[in-house]
Amino acid sequence: MGNVGRFAAVNSKVRVLEGRFLEESQIEKLLQCRSFGESVKYLYENTSYRRVLKEYRLEDLHRGRLEVILKRDYIKNFDKFQHFFNGDYRKLLKIFFMRFEIEDIKIIMRGIYIKKTRAELSSLVTYQSSLSSIDYEKLIKAADMGSALDALKGSVYYGYIANSVRDIEKEGFFRFETSLDSSFYSELISFVKKLDKEDRRILETVSGIQVDLINLQWILRAKKYYRLYPEEILAHTIYYGYRLSKDKLKELSYVKSVEEFFGRLKGPYREIFLDSENQDYLIEKEIFSYLKDIYLKYKRDYKMNISVLYSFLELAYLECRDVIAILESKRYSINYEDSAKFITDFR
Repeated sequence: MGNVGRFAAVNSKVRVLEGRFLEESQIEKLLQCRSFGESVKYLYENTSYRRVLKEYRLEDLHRGRLEVILKRDYIKNFDKFQHFFNGDYRKLLKIFFMRFEIEDIKIIMRGIYIKKTRAELSSLVTYQSSLSSIDYEKLIKAADMGSALDALKGSVYYGYIANSVRDIEKEGFFRFETSLDSSFYSELISFVKKLDKEDRRILETVSGIQVDLINLQWILRAKKYYRLYPEEILAHTIYYGYRLSKDKLKELSYVKSVEEFFGRLKGPYREIFLDSENQDYLIEKEIFSYLKDIYLKYKRDYKMNISVLYSFLELAYLECRDVIAILESKRYSINYEDSAKFITDFR
């Protein structure tokens, strides 16, 4: 089936679901709320999130619980599109989902390491769906890291993380989590070779830019906070980037200072990091804002290819992230101006 036939119905469904996105005026008013309770009430009374929140007593919702609720609602988007696809494109949707399943694995594994109860771990699971490829129940029941690794045998993740899990006691979680992140991009880049030429180009470009920005954020943080050898920094980068070659990653990993890092960083990525004033929470916001512009362009172009669905899934995720960030700021009574610094819609 050609792309026009494949995506006509998909794009129509996306248009319907996009109607749930918050308008700028609603984000404004949410930012103006003076407390966590007031912001939750606004979401319930004035936005499409009523469909999610109507099942709960608002006064019983705390920030952590609400985050889980919103993320679980987000992941339902994947289930809505499964029946539109078969063959390679259905497998592609499953690979898209990996990125979120990975976040659950990280949380569960950290919880097992610090001896959280099974009930506590179950309450933290946010992204389980019919697309899940792991046995959540078996993983949550694991008594230690070794049995947790055993629970992941047979999954796509096992080969990527087996060695790093065994070294967690000595090295901590960073290499383990980097290996998980790498598994997603490795599987995606390998798989898109099976797709139509246009879809392959789109996904290689967008995922490559994501990888570039993850790598730059890591190298900068490593130079600012950690006393690591350049070889160690380079070893934790992901090799599937768009603009940054392996040689460029090596060059940046070997710089002597943050100042030299910025001196050697060129092109549009340089502006992202400079606009953040080198503050970590602003760097993440600027990265998401940069990516959001890419997704919005795909949304406006409205082509009969994978870009419309992919941009919708990413934009829906960013809205979920922004709402959670605003709610978190209200929990600490952060004012409008400072709250706006955390979200992608206000720069």
